[in-house]
Amino acid sequence: MICGECSRLRATRLSTLSSQKNARRIRMKTIKVRGMVLKEYETGEADKRLLLLCKDVGRIMVYARGARKPRSKFLAAAQIFTYSDFILTQGQGFYSLAQADVIENFYNLRTDYERLCAAHFIVDVCEKTLWENSDCDKLLLLVLKSLSNLSKEKFFPAQIKIVFLARFFDFYGLRPNTNFNPDAKIFFGAEGLCERGGIPFSQAAAAAFAFILNSETSQAFSFAAHENVLHELHNAVDFFWKHHF
Repeated sequence: MICGECSRLRATRLSTLSSQKNARRIRMKTIKVRGMVLKEYETGEADKRLLLLCKDVGRIMVYARGARKPRSKFLAAAQIFTYSDFILTQGQGFYSLAQADVIENFYNLRTDYERLCAAHFIVDVCEKTLWENSDCDKLLLLVLKSLSNLSKEKFFPAQIKIVFLARFFDFYGLRPNTNFNPDAKIFFGAEGLCERGGIPFSQAAAAAFAFILNSETSQAFSFAAHENVLHELHNAVDFFWKHHF
């Protein structure tokens, strides 16, 4: 009888453990996302936390176990700027990386210091201003186009930063006013900034700014401008940034 009772207790315990494991599996929802690594943080002995900007999801933090190990399956995908398809398991208030397939790593950014700095500036802006679970699909496309142009060395880094910031403001609902006042010849940016003064702005710079804002994202970078005009545009986005962020 004692042996029979022990067997029943053992069977009950195994059944309970099995139920608990199944319950954990049910709680661990799996999702597939496509996105870019904005930031990577070292944690533990060989792990990383990754800040991702994802299509349809927005900004999310993901735990990548063992991503710093030389033979980790996440080694390539868990790098800043890398654009990948990710499979995540969603636990109680966190995501864990289960699988990653790299689409683009923008490797050439790492071969030019000025372009690398521009790329870091772009992802830093996103990291510091975006909120979780927001619709950022248009911004993700803008970031991808910006990094692609930096990587392919199609345009000057300063020009790419100007386009990124101008359209970034538009994304946030802070569309700069590109109406040119031939008498004032100054850039105000938006209503409310006029009282704080403006900055010198030529008709050529106003036309370039309007082109950046009104073109498709893929075409917004492709404009030719004199160095003086680029300088005016740089001052304009800097002026706008300081008054809003």
